[in-house]
Order: sequence, then structure tokens, then C-alpha cells
Amino acid sequence: MECRRSQPHEHVVTPDEMRALVRRHIEEGFNRGDWTVCETTLADDYTARYGAEGKANVGRDHYVMVCKVLRKSFPDVAITIEDLVVEGDKIVNRYVERGTLTGEAFLGIEPAGQRYEKPGTTVYRVAEGRLAESWGVEDTLGWFRQLGKYVD
Repeated sequence: MECRRSQPHEHVVTPDEMRALVRRHIEEGFNRGDWTVCETTLADDYTARYGAEGKANVGRDHYVMVCKVLRKSFPDVAITIEDLVVEGDKIVNRYVERGTLTGEAFLGIEPAGQRYEKPGTTVYRVAEGRLAESWGVEDTLGWFRQLGKYVD
């Protein structure tokens, strides 16, 4: 009789679990500034690609650092999830980010209570129950216009 070793089974994440993962990451982590949430929602080597160039920011620690810098300028920054669409191991988050520049200067823009609403879309790849990779686009030009950096 041959003894077969059982293969480790990767947990298949359901669409509802993927939605809950993104909601937890955004609502408990980003919106509340609870960066410990990132330890359970983001893979250690999480890779985020944003902007036209798709330049990668690698690592959970880098993500948290960028979020902390943003929150220093926009203490009330928060994301409202508009849609979460799941297909295979990917989930698409269509959202609106809102905030008010009342903290530190942001990229040379002095705080004067400027409010903004910035729509965006992020596609996440989920692996082993965590967000492993993402690709995102946001209305950065519209954001800077709202902050007074560029005028029509």
C-alpha cells in the first residue's frame, strides 16, 4: 500500500470573501488610519501600480508610508466604495476618495481648507486570502485642480 502525502490545499477565496477583504482594507485600514489592518489584508510583497506609467511601489511598508504621508496633509481622507466586481482571482473597486487639505502642505500646495473628490478604479489580485497586487487609475489632474495647483 502506497502512502500518499496530502497536498497543501490553498483556500479558495469566494467572491463574498474577496469583497469583505477589500471593504476591511479600505474601511477599517485606510479610512480609519489603522495600519495594522494592512498586516492581514496585504501580502508582504504587495505590489501597487498607479498612474499612466504603471510604476510599481512594492511592499506593504511602502504602501503604509504613502498612506501616512497623505493623511498628514488630509487628516479626514476617506474612500467611499461605489462598486466591487469580482472575476476569478481579481476584484475591481470603483471608488471616490474625498479629503480636505487642512494638515501639512501637500506637494508644495499650502493648506487652506481645499476639499476634493477624486474618482478612481483599482483592480486587485487576491492570493492566499490577501491583496497581492493592484493596478489603479485616478483623476489626478482633477484632484490637483481642486486643490488649486492647476487652473482651467
